[in-house]
Amino acid sequence: MISLVNRRLDINLVLKNLGFVLQGLGIVTMVPAVLCYFYRSEVIHLPYFIVPGLISFCVGWALSRIKVDIHVQIRHAMMISSLAWLFAAFVGAFPIYFISDLGFYDAYFEAMSAWTGTGLTMFSGTLSVEGLPHILLFWRSLQQWAGGIGVILVAMIVLIRPGVSAARLYIAEARAEKIKPTFSGTVKVIWKIYVVYTIMGITLFYLVGMPLFDAINHCMTGLGTGGMSIKDASIAFYNSPKIELVAILLMTIGAINFTIHYKAFFKGKLRSFFKDVQVKALFIIAFIFFLFLLTDLSNLYYPIDSARKSIFHVFSAITCCGFSIDAISNWSDISKLLIILLMICGGGAGSTAGAIKLIRVVVVFKTLGNQIKRALLPRGAVLPIKIGGLSFEDKHVMEALLFSVVYLMFLLVGSFVLMWIGNGSMNSFFEMASAQGNVGLSVGITSTVLHPAGKLVLVLGMWMGRLEIIPTLVFIANMVMIPLRVSKKTT
Repeated sequence: MISLVNRRLDINLVLKNLGFVLQGLGIVTMVPAVLCYFYRSEVIHLPYFIVPGLISFCVGWALSRIKVDIHVQIRHAMMISSLAWLFAAFVGAFPIYFISDLGFYDAYFEAMSAWTGTGLTMFSGTLSVEGLPHILLFWRSLQQWAGGIGVILVAMIVLIRPGVSAARLYIAEARAEKIKPTFSGTVKVIWKIYVVYTIMGITLFYLVGMPLFDAINHCMTGLGTGGMSIKDASIAFYNSPKIELVAILLMTIGAINFTIHYKAFFKGKLRSFFKDVQVKALFIIAFIFFLFLLTDLSNLYYPIDSARKSIFHVFSAITCCGFSIDAISNWSDISKLLIILLMICGGGAGSTAGAIKLIRVVVVFKTLGNQIKRALLPRGAVLPIKIGGLSFEDKHVMEALLFSVVYLMFLLVGSFVLMWIGNGSMNSFFEMASAQGNVGLSVGITSTVLHPAGKLVLVLGMWMGRLEIIPTLVFIANMVMIPLRVSKKTT
């Protein structure tokens, strides 16, 4: 293997583009300072946002001044995107560490969970999220909102100039949709759609009875499919079917490809929304699992309650949001397994959702069906993979199959680690599926008392899941190669 990071030009190129990302992170970190105008008593917390934000921006500015003569290739982009998410959590952890009672390791976990749109939180058990100041609650939500759209997209809209480099960074962050002819144009459209839906979501939550501050936070974490709440009981705190319906709407919007939103609601082509294969798959899978979950939860709750809890958690799981209206730890293993399968599927590609993604799930099952048909047909029969009127080449089918296998392999490894430190098998599988799928639903494993190895494997799961594994593997491989190449030179 040729190591990337042992070459000076490559290192300089990675650092230069990472500098742009750090500048964007610095700007975002200082945004919560605006809340001090509305909550004057919280001005004492202002330095915990301004100082890390300024340091991040200044370090980023210095790195961005590095001169390089080579262009960003996809391997560089994967390195940059992998580092970007690690540094985003690092910068984001400082306000949490200084304002709350969490140690830095737990604060880093919280920030990684927020930026990756996961929603697993250390504020559980004896640590109440409701006791945190408004500025920190808003910071957790803002990270999820910005992280849902993507760290690279944050930097691209603020700092990075359009061009080939920006396009490759965009692709390395597990995005492929192209709404406009240029990637810079695509990013601007995505941001416009995101902002419009954010305003709409805040308005809807407020109209159905949620206080304005609560509405702002829950809209950001719902649309960003992050799921962190400013209430210990999450959406269950409000005990309102209307609020739950708005939450389901926002979760679903966040889990649908931005290209579909653009065509259907900004270009007036509503038919494209109902014809999209991922939209169809989302609602079909959700309906099937709703029936199964309803059947099992009927053993615990009255029919209306079981239906309400079933439909909410089905959408919360498949959209990778993680809002909750019940204690899932009290559910049966069958119900937990159904939620696990939904968390593995995930939402649409090109959305704020995580996990394997619906298009890959559809491709895998379509390929399986074709293999069965091929066994019944004469030898040499050709059965192309056609989905939604589009033909998938063998390389695309192989990518979907390979990614699914690798995803499940890492999921099993992480689950075994959680089992090794003393957690039950089903609960371990559930928590790891939630972390790697960037969902946030929990059965109680995530807490400050969790073994450090458990926290580490969940952090890695969130990080790798957000970047769809391959960029992180490229990053890790190159990090491993550094000492090997250095040792060869010294010998």
